[in-house]
Amino acid sequence: MHRISRTARAGAGALALTMIAGCGGPRLGAIPERAAGAAPAASDLMTALDVEALSKIAAARATAPASAGYRIGPDDLLDVRIPDLLDAQASVGTRSSSGSAGAGQVVAGAPVYQQGLRVSGGGEVTIPMIGAVRAAGLTPSALETEIGRRLIAAGILRAPKVSVQVAEYRSGVVAVIGSVERPGLYPVTRPRATLSDMLWTAGGPSKDAGRIVEFAVEARPAPRERVYIDVALLGTPAARGPAGLDPEVRPGDVITVTAAGSVLVDGWVEKPGSYPVTRGLTVGGAVAAAGGHHVSADRSRTVVRRVTPGGGSRTFEVDLAAIADGRAADVPIADGDVVHVPVSVARALPWGVWTIAREMIHVGGSVLLF
Repeated sequence: MHRISRTARAGAGALALTMIAGCGGPRLGAIPERAAGAAPAASDLMTALDVEALSKIAAARATAPASAGYRIGPDDLLDVRIPDLLDAQASVGTRSSSGSAGAGQVVAGAPVYQQGLRVSGGGEVTIPMIGAVRAAGLTPSALETEIGRRLIAAGILRAPKVSVQVAEYRSGVVAVIGSVERPGLYPVTRPRATLSDMLWTAGGPSKDAGRIVEFAVEARPAPRERVYIDVALLGTPAARGPAGLDPEVRPGDVITVTAAGSVLVDGWVEKPGSYPVTRGLTVGGAVAAAGGHHVSADRSRTVVRRVTPGGGSRTFEVDLAAIADGRAADVPIADGDVVHVPVSVARALPWGVWTIAREMIHVGGSVLLF
C-alpha cells in the first residue's frame, strides 16, 4: 500500500471544509434585493437624510437675495487710497494757522494717502478727518461711496476719488480643507458661488482624496449642520438647480474632502488583506490588487459591505463575471469598504479532487511501495 503524506491528508481535509463552507458558510451580512451584477446607485455613499438636508439647504439659499460681492467684516484688512486727502489736511492746517480761506485746495505733487486699515471688532475703520466709518456688511465699492459721501458732507473734498481693496480676507470666507490641492480660507467674492466652485478654487481633490465631502454649514445661532456628499455627484445634472446637491456657500461654511483610506478584500482571493484606495479604484480593481480571485471563487456573488458617513451601512452584490464580459459596469470603491469573494461549490469540488490527486501522484513518485 502507499504511504500517504500529510499534504495529501490536508488536501482531503481542505476539500471537506470547502464543501461545508460552500453549502452553509456565513455570509457578509444581509443582502438587499438587487439584480445580479447591478451596480449600486450613484448616491450609495449618501444617506436619505443627507440628500434631504442638502436639498433643503440648496433650496433655502437659492431663494435668498444674491450678494453683490464680498461683504467686508471684522478683522478684514483694507487697502484704502484717497489721493487728495493729505492735500486737504495740509490745507486745513495752513488755514488754521493763517486764517486764510480755501478749504480743500490741492497742492500739486503732494503725497497720496494710502493706508492699510484693519476693520475693528465693531465693524468700523477710522479715516483721517472724518473719524470712524461703518464698513461691516458693505462691499468695497459701497464703502468707497460711503467714505466719499462723508468727505463731501464734511467739506473736506469736493470730488473725492476713493479706492478700497481687501488686502486680507478674514471674515467672509469659506474653509476648504482636507485632501485638496491648496487647503485654506477662500473669500466668497462671486455671487451665487457654490460648493463645487469653492472646491475647485482650492485646486480640486488631491491624488489621495476619497469620494466623500463633509459640508459643515454655518447656521447661526443654531449648531453647525453637517451633511455628506458624494464628490462624484457634484458634476452631474442632479447637482444643479435650486433643490440640487451643489448648494451655494455662505461665509463660515467648512468644506472637508476626506482621504481615500483603504479597502479590505477577503474570501477566496490569492492575497487577502487591506489595500489603499486610489482614485478610480473599483471592486474589480480591488480584487485584482489582492492577487485576483481563486479558481474556486464565485465571482458572480462578490459581496461589498459599505459603511456610510454617519454610521450607517449597506451591503450589496457585484457580478465580477458580468463586469469582465462587459455586461455590467464596475462599482467604485469607497474608504472602509469590505469586499468578500465567496466560494463556489461547483468549482470547489473539482478543485479539491484535483488537489488531492496531484498530491497523491506526487507522493506515489517519491515513496516506497510495500
